[in-house]
Amino acid sequence: MVPDYSLRRPRVAVALSVILFVVLTVFGIQSLWKPHREESVIPYHTGHALPLPQDYQQPSDELAFCDKRFGLQYLRALSNTSVNYCDADSCSSLTCFHSQTAENGRVDSFCIGVPASFDSLGKTFQMDCRFRKLSIDESTKGIPRFEQFPSYWYETGPRYIFDKYIRTDANGDNLPPSPRRSRSFSILVKREEKITNLWHSLMEISALYMTLDVLRITQDQATGMAFLTAEDLQDTQVVILDDHPDGPFYDMWTLFASKPIVRINELPTNEILDANTLIIPLPGASNPLWQGDWKVHSCDHSELLRAFSERVLKFYSIDQEPKNLDSPLILTFVDRKEKRRLINKDLYVEKLRSKFPAVKIQMVDFATLSFVEQIRIARRTDILVGVHGAGLTHALFQRPGSAVVEIIPHSLAHKGFRNLAKLLGHGYFSSHADDRPTTTAKDAWQTDDVSIEEDRFMTLLEIAVKSMYNRGLLNNDVIR
Repeated sequence: MVPDYSLRRPRVAVALSVILFVVLTVFGIQSLWKPHREESVIPYHTGHALPLPQDYQQPSDELAFCDKRFGLQYLRALSNTSVNYCDADSCSSLTCFHSQTAENGRVDSFCIGVPASFDSLGKTFQMDCRFRKLSIDESTKGIPRFEQFPSYWYETGPRYIFDKYIRTDANGDNLPPSPRRSRSFSILVKREEKITNLWHSLMEISALYMTLDVLRITQDQATGMAFLTAEDLQDTQVVILDDHPDGPFYDMWTLFASKPIVRINELPTNEILDANTLIIPLPGASNPLWQGDWKVHSCDHSELLRAFSERVLKFYSIDQEPKNLDSPLILTFVDRKEKRRLINKDLYVEKLRSKFPAVKIQMVDFATLSFVEQIRIARRTDILVGVHGAGLTHALFQRPGSAVVEIIPHSLAHKGFRNLAKLLGHGYFSSHADDRPTTTAKDAWQTDDVSIEEDRFMTLLEIAVKSMYNRGLLNNDVIR
């Protein structure tokens, strides 16, 4: 008998329908019946990423450490932390930026406030800013309350400036209107007492330049413009708040402002100050170069230092061309006259001249020279030599690939100049002084003269000189 398939067809159809429905449900492909889209969504894996093959070089924690402190990430991180501390009813705004790179967890800040006026009788600036309570999200992100701003040595930093020179409870009716088109700025600077110390001074000045750069890369939500533009520097003035003498580096503060520097006591009376925006910069003590300088790090480049050095060289019209390869090596010995002097330095330098007749060796007392002349000498110097001290800061203006030689007091373990040399691309060579008292010994490394055996001194300098010859770049005979 021939099977009657016509009776089975409905059953087969039902079975196939059930199977198809199960498949569609289980595998989630009902979308086959959805309208066609021009752009399809590519599914992605939302679980934890697996490690890359080992031959990929992962960014190290050390590189992140370097960029966070000495690279452009330092500026970007500050730019991303802008917070207005005034409530909505205030006539003024006070926007502050924060950085946390110090090992002790300290948060460093700078601020910009607008509008502001100047009280010529009280010698204070005035703003109408009623402080608001930070949001939970802001507090969670580590944004400090205004009263938590830290204090710094030598009575510097925003906390001290606000306490002594700025009133935030002024009547808004007495303030100039907020600027819309024409803007003018006053940078309030309270310097440290060590105005003749190049290291201290450059830490303050470079901290200001980083402050202004952050303002130039950050948009003010209230105006839609950058907080500061290159054109604004034409209407910017540095106001010195302290009573210290000018010092040898005073004119460097005009590196950032076209208007002449003015002291607060010189500001005009009986009239509104021609600047309704205040900038309270990062203090020198917050400079990342000053953090961790008792430890060795492996950072070998700083874009922040490179740019700052070039700006200073350009400001003083110093030649930035590469070294003439036909010129001899120049070794500059920092000749300290008051403290931490090297015993027998004159004898040692004469022996160096005899040993390396092809090297131009000079002893320089930088304290007797104008700063522009100091920079010129540093720029021509291939090997900078000295006992630990601010004179070695001149390495900042040497050409990349130069050498720094530091003679360190016996009990000192400071690594600041070693780290600075590496960040600038210089070779660094050091030796600790002998552990023996000198005629000026007071058991204080800051003041005691230092001694080092002649053989060790000569070997140290020979290594430095040969390091420059070993680069193979000069057009000189290395043996005569």
